[in-house]
Amino acid sequence: MVTFTTSTDSSSASLNGLSTGIDTTALIKAIMAQKSTNVNRLKAQQTLNTQKNTALASLTTQLTALNTSLAVLQDKFNSRTVTSSDSSNAYVTATATGVSSGSFDIQVNTVATKGRLSAKLDGSGYTTNLSVANPSDSTGSSVFTAGTPATFALQGTDGKIYTITLDSSSNTLNGLRDKINAVAGSSVTASVVNTGKGAKPYQLVITAKDTGAGSTSGNVTLADVTSNDGTTVANNLGISAGTVDSLSTPTTLAGGLAAAAGNGAAATDANFTVNGVTLTRSTNKVTDAVDGMTFTLKQGGQAGISTLTVAQDATGTAASLQDFITKYNQLVKDYKTASTATKNADGSIAQAPLSNDLTTRSMMANLKAALVGASAGLSSGATYKSLASVGVTSQADGTLYLNSYAFQQALNADPASVQSLFTFSGTSTSPAVTVKSGGSATTTGSVDFVITDTGGGALVGTLTQNGVTSDPIPVISGVLVGTGSYAGLSLAVTGTGTGTLSLSRGAGQAAWDFINTYTGATGNIANLINTITAQNTNLAPQIARAQSLLDRESLSLKQKFAQMEAVVGQMKMTSGSLFGA
Repeated sequence: MVTFTTSTDSSSASLNGLSTGIDTTALIKAIMAQKSTNVNRLKAQQTLNTQKNTALASLTTQLTALNTSLAVLQDKFNSRTVTSSDSSNAYVTATATGVSSGSFDIQVNTVATKGRLSAKLDGSGYTTNLSVANPSDSTGSSVFTAGTPATFALQGTDGKIYTITLDSSSNTLNGLRDKINAVAGSSVTASVVNTGKGAKPYQLVITAKDTGAGSTSGNVTLADVTSNDGTTVANNLGISAGTVDSLSTPTTLAGGLAAAAGNGAAATDANFTVNGVTLTRSTNKVTDAVDGMTFTLKQGGQAGISTLTVAQDATGTAASLQDFITKYNQLVKDYKTASTATKNADGSIAQAPLSNDLTTRSMMANLKAALVGASAGLSSGATYKSLASVGVTSQADGTLYLNSYAFQQALNADPASVQSLFTFSGTSTSPAVTVKSGGSATTTGSVDFVITDTGGGALVGTLTQNGVTSDPIPVISGVLVGTGSYAGLSLAVTGTGTGTLSLSRGAGQAAWDFINTYTGATGNIANLINTITAQNTNLAPQIARAQSLLDRESLSLKQKFAQMEAVVGQMKMTSGSLFGA
């Protein structure tokens, strides 16, 4: 297709060939079409580059989504399902992650409660203290007799003591509430509740923010320390006198009104049993009783037990793996579309954006090889050594297929072995050393280690593989971080010892590491896009210059042919005049 630009001028009317009988317009187009070959080639390259960058950007997006899906899958291997023999879950529920499968018998005797200080009630349910007729009235329902300001000390179940002072501007129950709530770092909160009974229905309620008996046997205490000598002369709420060792920074409190006196309720700790072992906790959300499990205690007084059964979340893990495979298969299909040339209607070849791109061709081949190949570093005794052995197989069109049943069967049979196919994993022969994680550059296979004490409890370790021993590596805060061929390796170290690590990188982890080299701001694809963008930047002025030359040449041809038409026309007119004479 000819792409030169024509210009309209006064001579264009003379290009119709009336004088010469030549279709000069068509002739000019033919000439310019021949001369436009180079600029058309540059424009075609520019267009193809733009399409290629679009395809590469789409590829990056898909690869990033693929790695996100893989990361979710890796986490899912630590997910567990918890079922209870108590279908109503009335006493306890639990969640679990990363723990061995098994059963836990739970019995909840008491749940943790919050300490509370509130009005004492008489036999008819009327308040006898901490209450007023109107919480905002400072005249008839004042907190203290007008005059000298009143000072109160407050102690939560955590044992911390605070002092507050009321003056004439805050001499109401609402004022006392607001002063309590304004204390920075306070472990209690105050509210005013309307009981709807008696002459003084509005009562003050002070509640600990956290559950558990704490250091005060569960009591929240409010004391009148206006005089700070054990006598009460200031308040009208029946708050007992008390003393503190300091009005500004108190650390001890004696006396006062507490829940133990029948005002409110003292806090309690949770008391429950796990597999027959009695435990107490200050909270009803228990995270430290069994490694990897969180118990939520709902109510006490349980007569029987709730048996909680923990199992691998095989269904959820299979669903996550299927999501990864679905995304991988879509990547394969989209890459095939973006890299396969097609034929135009006239039989010519329409080059695809990624048809001859070696970078992406190599990437797709290596990604597939990582997924379907053997996992590096797995021991000869591993139950499963490739994804194919757990139901993930390659199909003729390059996509993957998941046999969910086979995968779940493998996961139930040997979850650790299946997980090792998707993650970096490691075991240690010494209880003093545990493999926490590994990186994309971390070596795999058998690694010997020696952990020694250099004096004063300072530990260092050396790692040896294939007869090559590393320089001593310090253990900092209980962690040894590898360098060199052990870069990315993190070991938890609790003491001295010797032993052997078995390090492996699963096919899934290998794919995750590989994809990361292509994605990101400095990845291989980003570098390729930058190169193509630079090419297009250089092409733009070349195209502009070539097009400008074509435009000028087209205009010159028009002018020349117009002049020719004019001359021929003039000659015909002169000849006609001579013969007519």
